[in-house]
Amino acid sequence: MRVSRRNFWWAALLGLFMAGMPVTAQTSVRICQIQGSGAASPLAGEEVRTEGVVTLALFGDGQLGGFFIQDTLGDGDAATSDGIFVYGREEVQAGDYVALTGTVAEYDGKTELTSVRDLAVLKQGVKIPYVPVGFPEGLADNYEAYEGMALMFTNPLYLNSTYDLRYDGSLELGSERLRSPTDYVEPGSADYEAALASNRKDRLVLDDGSTNRNPSPTPFLNQDGTCRTGQKVDTLYCVLDEVDGSYKVYAAEELRWKGNERTGTPDEAALGDYSLKVCGYNLEMFFADEPLQTERIVKLLDAIDADLFGLVEVGGGSAVITALVEALNEAKGREEYDYIRWAGHEQSSTYTLNHIVYRKSKLEPFGGYFMINSVNPLNRKLVQGFREIASGEAFVYSINHFKSKSGSGSGADADQGDGQGEYNSRRRQEAYAVVNKLSELRYHYETDRILVMGDLNSLYMEDPIRIFVDKGYEDQVHRFEPDSYTYCYDGQVQFLDYSLASAGMQPYVTGATVWHVNADEPSFLDYDRDETHQSGPYRASDHDPVIVGLNFSNVANASEPSASAMEVRLWPNPASDAFHVESSQAVDLSVYTLQGALVYRSGLASARHEVEVAGWLPGCYVVVARNQQGGLERMKLTVL
Repeated sequence: MRVSRRNFWWAALLGLFMAGMPVTAQTSVRICQIQGSGAASPLAGEEVRTEGVVTLALFGDGQLGGFFIQDTLGDGDAATSDGIFVYGREEVQAGDYVALTGTVAEYDGKTELTSVRDLAVLKQGVKIPYVPVGFPEGLADNYEAYEGMALMFTNPLYLNSTYDLRYDGSLELGSERLRSPTDYVEPGSADYEAALASNRKDRLVLDDGSTNRNPSPTPFLNQDGTCRTGQKVDTLYCVLDEVDGSYKVYAAEELRWKGNERTGTPDEAALGDYSLKVCGYNLEMFFADEPLQTERIVKLLDAIDADLFGLVEVGGGSAVITALVEALNEAKGREEYDYIRWAGHEQSSTYTLNHIVYRKSKLEPFGGYFMINSVNPLNRKLVQGFREIASGEAFVYSINHFKSKSGSGSGADADQGDGQGEYNSRRRQEAYAVVNKLSELRYHYETDRILVMGDLNSLYMEDPIRIFVDKGYEDQVHRFEPDSYTYCYDGQVQFLDYSLASAGMQPYVTGATVWHVNADEPSFLDYDRDETHQSGPYRASDHDPVIVGLNFSNVANASEPSASAMEVRLWPNPASDAFHVESSQAVDLSVYTLQGALVYRSGLASARHEVEVAGWLPGCYVVVARNQQGGLERMKLTVL
């Protein structure tokens, strides 16, 4: 094999170095030799001459004041980096192939070259040697070996957090949208610990390369002045840097975000063939004293156009809810809405309350209201019976706002370290109080059609929600859109807001959806922080509204015992590779662990299903076949 002269001399120099030849400014060394295989350079404090292609130059206002260079060949050693940061000298740009002399230094854990002299641009327009790597597996615990290198992430990266964007110009990315562990695994379990560890690893900081606080203009915003979580970039070209002992990347080429754009209205198609539209929504401390907040919330409610709104975090005093209903009627151009008046709501206070707003032409309240105040917080668990005027059919509506996880609980209300946070014991008590009262009120309202909505401040697998599920309630968003969410915290999506339907109500639910109008928007667009004063409805609050479609027209069909009429067969059982389900009716298929975690959902109703189980953990699972009338059949499956 012929060896080029260039490679020959590189090999000769490397051999002399490895043989113990002292390194001087006249001895050109490769970047990998400067970086070494450890956390610090073996040449720290020495003056060296090296060369490479400029991969990124950061000389803008408040930026790093330097550039990154990289060996175009690479040494093929996974333990050593082929890139390095050079501090100073502005006369270069990306694509320049340079030779320079500098002193090796360690700065806050980062190996760099300083006191640069004799810089020469040998060639321009050189192709940047991006190194392909998968995230997070490709970096894993080996970030140091990629320090200063130009990387090309081969898998899509999702925007998970904008929390620090306004403060320091950084975003947080991940290989998928991270979900809070107790939203899908049992709190405190081994699966919970594994999910925590996985989420910690799957975080990558994308920075604007500036050291400025509160950079202006705010980077990464689109033409609408926002930067929504849930967007993705298919291929990220960037440079990895170490700053203060942690790692971040700077975009080396233009970012091309895809998906999760703003929508002007909720997804109507997701609600099916409904005759009534019901919405549960947290207004985030609404006191009708901030015009921009009021404008955004009214635009949001107007766009949803529900027949029944359950609202939480409405300021105390009748003046607040009256002002909101009047503003909504004004937006509609007529007196469409009224609200349920309950004793005690009249007095102004700093506490927030629950309210029910309904369209008078579609619904009439009956049977009076009930406020469940046996457990604090007070006046935040409201129940009312309604009758649809067109059909005459009755149902019970319950809007709730359970105790939050903020604060410092004591005793049973202290954080138990299982992921459920503070005051979980209180929320359990609230759940039991609501379930038990609704069980009584079935007889008062003479119907078992019950819809429970609101901000329960509990994730889907946490105790309060399990209490409802154990009593026969099913969350309708999980039924129709199991991958959805209503809130985003610490770069992780989660459910806090629910649409729990009793078994008697489920046959009448035609669909359910979440309008992601708030949770994905940056928090700095809150009405009291938005310097641009966008009029909304975006970031009207911090929670997304939950919307449910109801239709009582097919009463006879819905009341038929569809579950008992279903014939469902599952085979083989036990299963090792796959199992089959055959039914006398078209069914939607879901599979859960014994702890209640969803592991599979078909998403398509069919009389025949085949499900591969390769890769599933051995053990017992519950297979649920559900027909279109709400009837279901549960079967136990063993996976080998």
